[in-house]
Amino acid sequence: MEIKVINQRKFQILENHKIILELSYPKWWSNNAEFRYLGKQFEIKAKGFWQNDFIITSNHREIGNIKLNWKQDAVISLKSKEKPYQLEQETIWHSKYLVKSGENEILRIHAKSNWKKFHPDFLLHIENNEENEDLNLLIAISTFLINNRLKAAAAAGA
Repeated sequence: MEIKVINQRKFQILENHKIILELSYPKWWSNNAEFRYLGKQFEIKAKGFWQNDFIITSNHREIGNIKLNWKQDAVISLKSKEKPYQLEQETIWHSKYLVKSGENEILRIHAKSNWKKFHPDFLLHIENNEENEDLNLLIAISTFLINNRLKAAAAAGA
């Protein structure tokens, strides 16, 4: 699987070169994102002014939330899952990320280097999916969080 970055506000999640879903930011100034998947409209919206908490909705009903800590590591809680997921940065270079549930590693996401593009595409590797669950919602949420982290790092460097 692969995350293709169209621009800073539009991302495609591909499997075998087929678009599974497309995550986009509807307004240029907004940190809120939306995507359609399996006939449902999903949104990720900031909860407060500091944007450390986010609400995940499906067809305008809350299905989960995201909490960021001071290191920008995220805890993703979905109402349909018992255990929350954690998104952690593995390197200081903002190029490798790990999604896990407890000590169980679920996904590894790393940047594909391409000097021709301003924003790198990402490769996904499913580490452990014993329950054969649909990870596309988790991948879309992780894409949103990685993009927010990259934007924050770019703003801090400016």
